[in-house]
Amino acid sequence: MIIGAGVEQVSAYEAAKKRGLVVVGTDMDPDAPGFVHADYTILVSTRDADATVIAALEFHRIHPVDGIMTIANDVPYTVARVAHALGLPSISLEAARCVTDKLLMKERFTSYNVACPWFATVDSVVELREYINADVNQDFVLKPVDGRGARGVLLINREVDLEWAFRESRRCGDSGRLILEKFIPGMQLSTESFLLDGQCFTAAIAERNYSRLEQFRPNIIEDGGTIPAPLDAKTKKAIDDVILRGAAAIGITAGIVKGDIVIDHTGQPLIIELAARLSGGWFATHQIPAATGVSLVDAVISYSLGETLTPSQLMPTHQRATAIRYWFPSEGKISQIDGEEELKQVPGLLRYGFFRKHGDSQPKIRMHPDRFGYVIVMGEHRDEALLRVAQAMECIKIKVDS
Repeated sequence: MIIGAGVEQVSAYEAAKKRGLVVVGTDMDPDAPGFVHADYTILVSTRDADATVIAALEFHRIHPVDGIMTIANDVPYTVARVAHALGLPSISLEAARCVTDKLLMKERFTSYNVACPWFATVDSVVELREYINADVNQDFVLKPVDGRGARGVLLINREVDLEWAFRESRRCGDSGRLILEKFIPGMQLSTESFLLDGQCFTAAIAERNYSRLEQFRPNIIEDGGTIPAPLDAKTKKAIDDVILRGAAAIGITAGIVKGDIVIDHTGQPLIIELAARLSGGWFATHQIPAATGVSLVDAVISYSLGETLTPSQLMPTHQRATAIRYWFPSEGKISQIDGEEELKQVPGLLRYGFFRKHGDSQPKIRMHPDRFGYVIVMGEHRDEALLRVAQAMECIKIKVDS
């Protein structure tokens, strides 16, 4: 069973079918693209854990389910609830709650002395202003404890309208609860690791591209990333160690762990967040296999079925580079999109996609879903990948009528 059948989940369906597995997908959208590859479909919201459990139990009585997973979908609690109801491999329900509540997660990190940026809960504008005024030279990140897709994630200081920031961030979460963190300048990283037998196998580390930080401030918008990140062996080892300890702090000792990491001015890696799922952005499905040969999608399928995994399945077979970048047109109605045929001729092109088409409205960039589209390229080394992705970005010209 795969929770979610959106475009970024399609690769999991394809991988499962390639292995000869019978697949049931769940999604509230009857036209979800993953359903094309499913043997059975269940129409239910991926975020409604109770309804998904009821539907899964009903299905399980007729067609026994052997494993459950998700990818690129912030629904680890739904996955864990269904897995526990069906007696299938999964993280604990408490761990699932931790990875869906950023405050609970950070409190666990603090209790177990896992390095992470300073944080505090914020329940009012008055409280927010007190924190900001207490450290006037510090930038902070304000976000919902249960947010996703960079919704309501704001880079703030005393120059920002704090009443607006509080309202904006609060409306983007389900619970209305907010967390404030110190913004740590330094290299930001995306990691994708599999925990097995007390070891952390990190298939790849991408340097996250925040070159547009000032352009979209106070909204924090990522413009893709590059594999490999420019790190030495010592730092990579430190990253594995902090991921292993951070995962243990929230109760995860086996399975997939996605990390958001920042390297501070001393060279120490700090955990911003951990997620108990395969990442989105075609990181696990396209970038990592192209760069390293490791299929974490297959590893998660095997783990969810209770199959035995070996370290060799998680070790790179080659070392190449990949890069992903996004297009950010101005706000307005899209009247023309040129250069797609030229884009297809770029060396090393792995995948590209547009989220909007001619005649659609391009919103102002406030969160990740507002990006127009993406392109992913591969190179033999980092510099080649960066050169190719820049070439790819130049191909597409988007005309917008404001």
